[in-house]
Amino acid sequence: MIDPSELVDNLVTKLRLITSLVADVGGVATNIYAYHDSHPTKSSLMAAILQMQHPSVMAVWQGTAPGSIQNMTIWKHQVTLYLRAKEESAAGTAYCDLFRHIVEGVPTDETLAMLYVEVHASCLPMDIPSISRQTDVEGQDYFEIPLSFTER
Repeated sequence: MIDPSELVDNLVTKLRLITSLVADVGGVATNIYAYHDSHPTKSSLMAAILQMQHPSVMAVWQGTAPGSIQNMTIWKHQVTLYLRAKEESAAGTAYCDLFRHIVEGVPTDETLAMLYVEVHASCLPMDIPSISRQTDVEGQDYFEIPLSFTER
């Protein structure tokens, strides 16, 4: 089994190479970042979500689950992207734009859209993701994109 922190870091690196996504997070690539649990300073995902800048994307490993393909045991790694959009968007829906860039954007070192990119050498490209609205404890909305990567 791979170290999931490598998967998260690789994902962040690829997302930072999508020019349109970086533009939509204020032109600052570091507004796309990984959250790695570390007790006691990083032991509350909700606190990290509350502290997210507008705009930003935070990648978090949520867990790993077993699965099987043709009688072979495999591992499926769940990573969630948490999104905070620009405070005001001149045109379109900012969250929809972020989602589109994450799925359809092409990193500068690739020729394929992110949906088809192998983020980690030991994993298949991400499964087709969804996006959904969530509300934090302060009543503010944000969106999350759960991703799943199947280990080879």
